[in-house]
Amino acid sequence: MFLAVLLMVSTVTVQAQVKSITFDQLPKTAQNLVNKYYDAKNVSYVTEESEFMKSKEYEVRFHDGVKVEFDAKGDWKEVDGKKKAIPTALIPTSIASHVKKSFPNNEIVKISRSNRKYEVELSNGLDLEFDKQGKFLRIDD
Repeated sequence: MFLAVLLMVSTVTVQAQVKSITFDQLPKTAQNLVNKYYDAKNVSYVTEESEFMKSKEYEVRFHDGVKVEFDAKGDWKEVDGKKKAIPTALIPTSIASHVKKSFPNNEIVKISRSNRKYEVELSNGLDLEFDKQGKFLRIDD
């Protein structure tokens, strides 16, 4: 009996599957974001990741190294400018205002969001945390 349960659990526990897809296979929301803030002609590759019991996730990588990750609906989860400023319009206003006021000579080069918080990396290497409403929480070390 134990062996049967172990076999069943091991077959259900499947590694994430990552496959290359075309830009046109991205959710429309993700395609729209890329077309609005970046040049779709500079897309190096697009991947789709599927895990057992989890929704799909997507990654768009550009020739210059910039990376944007999307959830299953096509909403961005992370934008990594690879040490270059990310488009200001993607940054919640309260976060952009706080950074401009408190760190005036810096740009946001990476931002990620979850259902609880935002994490921001500045051009000087500092990592900042904000709550879901964009209220500053702390410098993350």
